[in-house]
Amino acid sequence: KAESKSEGPSSGTAFFIDNKGHLVTNYHVVKSCNNKSKIIYKTKEINAELIAKDDNLDLALLKADIKNEYFISISEKPPNKLQKIIAAGYPFGKFLSDDLKFTSGIISSLKGLEDDSTRLQIDAALNYGNSGGPIVDEDTGELVAVAVAGLRKDITEAVNFGIKAASVKNFLESNQMYISLVAKKYNLKSEELSLILENATIYTFCH
Repeated sequence: KAESKSEGPSSGTAFFIDNKGHLVTNYHVVKSCNNKSKIIYKTKEINAELIAKDDNLDLALLKADIKNEYFISISEKPPNKLQKIIAAGYPFGKFLSDDLKFTSGIISSLKGLEDDSTRLQIDAALNYGNSGGPIVDEDTGELVAVAVAGLRKDITEAVNFGIKAASVKNFLESNQMYISLVAKKYNLKSEELSLILENATIYTFCH
């Protein structure tokens, strides 16, 4: 997988999917952590327990002992080409800065590498450290995909991938997590979307 590391320190992005401290990220982000992942929440380091994983999809479910107010709803709608999206994450970890970064673009394709139908392709920039972060619809703020990887930057331009929301939902339901909570129906202003993403998207790491 393009962004994975098998050992040593690891960092990436995670995001809340409910208000009970459950977070989703890529499995490759936490794989080498031996269940010693941490998140930074409101400037505090908090332990995050690995409670489910799917190596093939590259998804992991974490649980932190906190009650968070902001989270990202999972879209029930299938993704469409040309749909406008925003990706949030921590490219290059804290090396760049500890501020959450946003990139925007469109859904370019409804398939990933080698016709992988569990993934979609976006043209928004993703870099190492974006892994596990949310890709949301620009208008509704609902999860469209989980950022996973890009092709080698020296041979491609703007070819990046996300794990589709439907696969994320299947992963959660397979692990007895049913989060068809009341979908937040709103047309977000950009400052509201920024507020949700800033508070729901978290830096995750281990040493």
